[in-house]
Amino acid sequence: MAGYQALASVGRGVVALLNERFAQEIPAGGPRPHAVLAGPADFDRVGTPGSLITFPAVSVHCYRLSVDRETRPAWAAVSAQDGVPKIPLRMHLLISAWDQFVEAELEWLGLTVKILETEATLTCPRLQENEGWLPGDSVQIVPDDLAMDSMSEAFQAMTTDYRLCLPYLARVVRIDGRRSPGADEVATVATGLSGTGR
Repeated sequence: MAGYQALASVGRGVVALLNERFAQEIPAGGPRPHAVLAGPADFDRVGTPGSLITFPAVSVHCYRLSVDRETRPAWAAVSAQDGVPKIPLRMHLLISAWDQFVEAELEWLGLTVKILETEATLTCPRLQENEGWLPGDSVQIVPDDLAMDSMSEAFQAMTTDYRLCLPYLARVVRIDGRRSPGADEVATVATGLSGTGR
């Protein structure tokens, strides 16, 4: 699994997937959204010179990170064996469409759902092997079960007005730490002890 670049790599992977499929699904010459990895500050600058989000667009915003509690115990056991700390994370994403017309925004969101439901797993090389991902690594992109009050809280933390959005979850993004000092020495001592008991 990738190191500290893993989260950014997944964000770029989702955006690259959407842009690639937008180009394939929408005929050339017509309005076509572009996907961007955006933050709250980008939402505030929509419509201003140099804005990252220009109509039509689909924004992918990671508003929260959490530990994946389902796989945490298993990875902790692996860490105890190899001495390499491992933390499995979930990226909570809000995906919004931006256009002059509401009908167009609904179309872009519908197309985004179609893409993510069809290709719900990011694998190499879309995850960029040069950032530490291994050929067998993968990350699932699945709908997130987000209550309305939780979504409202997410927007209250930002200065932008509420927008219609799709909540998605990227799981599991595992980040590995450095091998614990002395991990190799512990393994050597254990081997010596087992040989003594013969």
